[in-house]
Parts: sequence; C-alpha cells; structure tokens
Amino acid sequence: MAFAKALFHPPARLRTLPDRWAKLLRPLWMICLGLAVLTVALSAIYAVRAAYWVQPTIYQHGLDFDVTSDGDLKIGTRIDTGQVPVVPLTAKVVAIEGKRVPSNLQITQFAKALETAPGPTVKVTLQKPDGSIVELTQARRPLEATPAQVKERNIRIWTRLVVSLLACTALLACSLLLALRRPHDPVAMLLAFAFVCLAATVDPPLQFWLWTNQDVVLDVLGAIFFYFMLIALASFPDGVFAPRFLRWLLPIGIPLAILVSIPGVDENVQGILGVGVLFAVLGSQVVRFRREPKGIARQQIKYAGFGFAAGFLLVLAAVIYAASLGDDPNGYTPLQGLAVLLLFSSGIAAIALGLLVALIRFRLWEADTVITRSAAYAVVTLIVGIVWAASSDLVKLVITEVMGRESEAGATTVGAIIAAGVFSPTQSAVLGWTRKHFGGPLDQIHDAAKRLKSWGLTESPEEVATRALSIIDQAAHPAASAIVLDTAMGIELIAARGEVTSADDPRLIEKLVLEDEESSVGTLLIGRRSDGNRYNRQEIDAIREIIPSLAEALRVARGRFSRESAMHQKMEEMAARLAQLEGGTPKPA
Repeated sequence: MAFAKALFHPPARLRTLPDRWAKLLRPLWMICLGLAVLTVALSAIYAVRAAYWVQPTIYQHGLDFDVTSDGDLKIGTRIDTGQVPVVPLTAKVVAIEGKRVPSNLQITQFAKALETAPGPTVKVTLQKPDGSIVELTQARRPLEATPAQVKERNIRIWTRLVVSLLACTALLACSLLLALRRPHDPVAMLLAFAFVCLAATVDPPLQFWLWTNQDVVLDVLGAIFFYFMLIALASFPDGVFAPRFLRWLLPIGIPLAILVSIPGVDENVQGILGVGVLFAVLGSQVVRFRREPKGIARQQIKYAGFGFAAGFLLVLAAVIYAASLGDDPNGYTPLQGLAVLLLFSSGIAAIALGLLVALIRFRLWEADTVITRSAAYAVVTLIVGIVWAASSDLVKLVITEVMGRESEAGATTVGAIIAAGVFSPTQSAVLGWTRKHFGGPLDQIHDAAKRLKSWGLTESPEEVATRALSIIDQAAHPAASAIVLDTAMGIELIAARGEVTSADDPRLIEKLVLEDEESSVGTLLIGRRSDGNRYNRQEIDAIREIIPSLAEALRVARGRFSRESAMHQKMEEMAARLAQLEGGTPKPA
C-alpha cells in the first residue's frame, strides 16, 4: 500500500527503514546472496567445462556455434579465416542421426549427441532461416593447433574467467558489507540487492543462463537491478532526491526497467539506453556535490561518482564496441570478443569498488591522495614513453644516415639514455607538485609547523590555536577537536572545531599534552576520524610532530599578549589619573 502511494505521490526522501522492515529484508537478502554465490560458482565450473569439452567437441566435427541473447542455439560449418562457410552460422538443429531434437536444444546436449554418435560420422540436419533443410555428414577429426596457439587460447580463457570472477566477487563483497553494516539505510539496501542481481547476471553467469536456455532469468534480474540502481543513484548518499524532480523516477523507473530488459527489442539500443539513463542520473550528483560543504558527504559523492563514472564509461565502451562488430559472430576474432568482455567486467568491478569506498567510508581521505598520486605516476610514465619513442626514432634515423644501419643498436641505446635523462627531472617536478598539493599527513604538518612560530609573534593565542586546529583537520580529519590552555584558575578553552563547546565533550577521546623543551602549556583534544576509521601511525606521528611547535607558539603568543594587555592596562590607568588631575573626563588610551 505504501509503495502504491509512493508511485502516485513520490516522497522527496527515502525514510530510514524501521526495525520490522530491516528484520524482514535481512533473511530475504541472505537468500538472494546465497543463490548468487551458488550461481557464480556453478557458472565458473560450467564455463571451464564449456571451454575444454563443449567447444572442442563441436569444432572437431567441423561445426561452429553461437548462442544468441535469446538462448537460441545457432549452428554453421567451421571455416578458416577469409573463407565462406558452406552453411552460415544462422541455422537451427532439426535432427541428429535422423532423430528430431527439441526446439530448445541446449549446446551441451548437442555436444553430447555428437560425441556419442555410434559411427565414425554423424549426420546433422539443419534448417536455415529461409526454411530450407540442409543435411551434413560430419566426421570427427582432431583439432590441429600449435603449442603457441594452445597457449594463447588458454590465456584467453583464464583471463576472461579470472577478470569476470573478480568483478562478481567485488559485487558480492560490496553487497555483503552494505547489508551487514547499514541494514536501516534504504540507499545501502537498494544497492545491496542490486549488486546481488548484477553478480548473478554478468559473465560467467551470463553464459550459463544463455547456454542453458534460461534467458528469462537474465531479463527478470536485469530489470530488478536497473530499477534498484536507478533509485539508489538518484537518492545517493542520504536518501534525499536532489534535484527534487528525480523523485518521479520511482514510478517512471518501472516502465524504463521493463523497456531495457524486455525481449524483442534491439539489444544494442537497450544497452545504450540503460547505461545512458544511469549516466544521466549520475550526472545529477554534480548538483548535490556543489551544494554540499566540505566533509564526509562530499567525499562520498566524489568517490562513488568516480567509481560509477569509470564503470559506466567502460561498460558503455563495451556496448558500443560490441555494436560496431555487428551481429555476425564470424565478423570478429576471439581477441575482439575477449576485449568486449574485459571492458564490461572491469566496468562492473569499478562500480562496486568505488561505491564500497564511499558508503563504508573506508579511509576516504587517503583515497584522494592515492588516486592523485596514481595519476601523477601515469603522467610521468606517459611523458617518458613519448620522449623515449620520439628520441629513439629520431636518433636512429640520424645515426643510420650518418654511420649506416649496423649502428641501430647504438641508436637505441642513445634513445634510452635520453629517456633516462628526462625521467629524473620529470619525476621530481610532477611528484613534487603532487606532494605539495596532495601530500600525506606528515608532509602537510611539516610545512605548516614552520608557520606556527611566525604566527606566535603576531597573533593572539586564540588565533594561533584556531589555525593549528585547521592544519590538524586537513591532515588527520578528526570529527571534533579543541585546544585548552593551562591558567592559574584551571583550564581555558581557546579554540574548537566540530561544534565543541566544552573540554568535557565526550567526543574528545584523545588527549595530547602540549609541551616543548620548557614545560606544558595546555592540552590538544581530538575525537575520532570523521569517516569512522582509526588513525593510522602516520597520522598519529603527524599530530605529535606539530605539538612542540604549537606549544612554543602558544607560549610566545600568550606571553606577548599578556605583556601587551598589561601595557594597555597601565596606559589606561595613566590616562585616567591624568584626567583626574586635569579635572576632565578620561580620554581613551
């Protein structure tokens, strides 16, 4: 009833799931997760069996096969590259050894019928799309392949399987952590169910459902995944639809999910439409990102957006590349087919990993640095590669023209020397800039500690403490922090962040004494990291490194401020006495 109401009057926000709903969804999710894990495991076994028994058996009989997205088995004659097949790869098996076969014949059943044929040959009756009947008599011959070809095939098979299983594992792990750690979060639970559905429909489960003629499972799970993912993206990360018109995706998303999954519609159109719609909804997160202040929510959007954008681009590239290859399997090589699958699986893994970092808040601040430094190393590698390639060709051309072709090895050596000469200054420049702008806690603290001494000579203790907390916040990201000074009357709170109003705030769990070579001047109080993780060793060392400089700056600022206050007070007293002697009103000092 509530869902039907939401379709006609979509809410502006997905409410937190009550306990009774969480208790109902938990066992349902566990059942779905268990079925998905079982499907992935069985599919992996099925894929290995298909690669090393089904395909070789069919190929040994001089036949080729293709399984369409509708689960239909198509058979044709096997050919060498550049030749025209006797029977194109569009025919349907009608009978084997004169016995009719079911219309939904599975590929494993076809391979078994070929292998168990009684004679040295097997008669296969095929029906072409135009209705004409073709009878083939095929003898079994061993496949001729060199060791290099066998090795290449094995590499292709296991590369595809490993990458696909990694993508499935990332999806299932992400679903597991989301459901266990955030059972009351509607966005997290939508994504948990969506990832379970996706893990059960990508490769190798995709191959399993098609080859067993159960493509209806793909359609149903695909529609559920699309709808859940659409709503989760529109309301990420806190359940609020922003912009508000996205709440209408609750009713509109249902026909969209059906459209991108229903049989009979061009698959390339469905793929491009589905990814395009998800990409458009993801683009709305730019509006939310700009509205959010600096903090965890902004970081979550950044890394979820990074993962989704990278994943959708890879998936879209796979869809477009597959569409460009055409519908005829004879039109592309095994490597091209592998490239499509690798692009798709890599995109799926990127989506799961990016979201995992964002919603579990797994050290979001360090991810920023890692991504940036990785990009910097990529820049260095690209520059060195370009310089080496250009210089190598240029030097080779000059040397061979002057000294002859026997000096090509020397030209290659000179090119490598030039590249090595470019590498060191390029690395220093790029990584120096990266360290300056995105350095770790120690780098940031080390640079800021130098400024504390000068601030102590010009600023008040409160201003010095406020600036120091800002430095610590940028380096370690505590949820709350404060600095108290020791006074003759006790302690005085002079600076705080994270809405702290008292030194006794329970969020301030870490107490570090501010002391230098002389004595202590106060205490630095910090809470947990804002993303819920513990401080690592580098962060603790960074905070401890700033303490001596901060203590000295506070001591100098307090002493100077006390002297200036005392002098100001004496001047006011002197002005008051002079005014009394003159019989007039005191003038301001």
